[in-house]
Amino acid sequence: MKGKTFTEIRVDEKLCEVCEKPIRTVEKTLKTITISDYDSYSNLLTRQRAHDRVEVDLEENKIYVYHHDYPGEVHPGCIEKL
Repeated sequence: MKGKTFTEIRVDEKLCEVCEKPIRTVEKTLKTITISDYDSYSNLLTRQRAHDRVEVDLEENKIYVYHHDYPGEVHPGCIEKL
């Protein structure tokens, strides 16, 4: 991992109030992170704990940080279940 540069992307998942599955997602590129030594890697791991989910794509050099949001929307199929 030393010397690798990653692009951090925030993914906001708008979840259904009933089934908790994504209705839609919004992606936003946040910043570029370079892992220069063990301390920078450790700091990255510590910061990522604040997110709902984190995925690392080593082939694309991207880190996806997921945040779940309940905007008060429901899938049309879930309305019928209520």
